[in-house]
Amino acid sequence: MILKQDQIIKNITSKLNNGQGQDHFSPSQIISKPFAWWVIKYFVSSQEDRRQSPASYKMKCGSLVGNVSQKLIAKYIFRGAEREEIKDRTYNKIFDHELNLIKKENYRNEKDQQSFELMLDYSHHIITQTLKCIKELFGKDAIQCERHVFDQPKDLMLPIVGRIDWESNNLIAEQKSKPPYFRSIKSGLKGYTQKLPEELSLDHLVQLSFYWYCTKKKPVLFYVNDEDYKIFDGFEEEELEDLYETNLVRRAKTIQKLLEVSDADPVVMAELVEPPDLNHYLYDDLTDYQREQIYKLWRI
Repeated sequence: MILKQDQIIKNITSKLNNGQGQDHFSPSQIISKPFAWWVIKYFVSSQEDRRQSPASYKMKCGSLVGNVSQKLIAKYIFRGAEREEIKDRTYNKIFDHELNLIKKENYRNEKDQQSFELMLDYSHHIITQTLKCIKELFGKDAIQCERHVFDQPKDLMLPIVGRIDWESNNLIAEQKSKPPYFRSIKSGLKGYTQKLPEELSLDHLVQLSFYWYCTKKKPVLFYVNDEDYKIFDGFEEEELEDLYETNLVRRAKTIQKLLEVSDADPVVMAELVEPPDLNHYLYDDLTDYQREQIYKLWRI
C-alpha cells in the first residue's frame, strides 16, 4: 500500500513544472495566490519558462537592496547548501556587481525601464536604512543570510522550503523593501517615497510564521523605504503556529487534493478552479507561452 502511494506521488510530482518534476512547495507559491495562478506558474510552466517573465522594477529594487545589504553586513551568505564567508565590504564594488547582474534581465515595458533607472538613486538610501535596522535588531551578533529551511508536514507529498533573509543564533528577520513609485507628469516620471505600512500584511506574517516554525527562533519583520524603517515583533507562538498550519499547510494540501482528483491533468484541474483574472497584477508578467496555456485551459 505504501509503495502504491509512493508511486502515485511520484506520478503526480513528475508532471509538475511543465513535465520536469517538482520536489518542494515554497511559501511564495502558496500564500494567498489563486489556484489558477499556481496552475499557470508551477504546473504547466517550468523554471526556465518562469525565468522568461520579466521582474518589475519594484522586484528588482528589492533584490538589489537585499543583496547589497547582506554583503555589507552579514558574516555568511548561503549559496544553496554552501556557506560563503563575506570578506570584501567595498560598497561601490558590491553595488555595481549586483546592479550589473540585474541589468541583464528584461524590462516589462518602457515605463518599467525608466522607473528602474530612476529607482537607483533611491536604492542607496533604502540600503542605508536597511543597515540601520539590522544593526538595531542584531547589534554585534554574527549574521547569516539566505539559509534554506524546510518542513515536511504530515500527509503532504512535498516539503515546504524557504530561505531566511537575516538570521543569528536566536533571531530571524524577514525584510520587505518599499521602493518608490512613479507617476507620469508633463516632463516625464516623478518619484514618490512609498509609505511604510501601519499594519503588518497577513501574507508577510504567514511567511514569517513558516521560518519561525522551522527554527523556533524569535521572529521579527521589518519594512524599509528610502527614509525610514518599521519593525514588527512580539508575536505569540500559538498565533504563528495557527497561521502556518491554516494559511500554508492547508493550502498546500488543497493543491495536492486538486492534483489527486484531476490525476495531475492540467485540463481537468483547470475545470476545478476559478479562471484567472487577467486584469489582476499577478498576471502582469505573463509570457507568450503562458498566455497560450491560459487559452488552452480556460479559452480566455
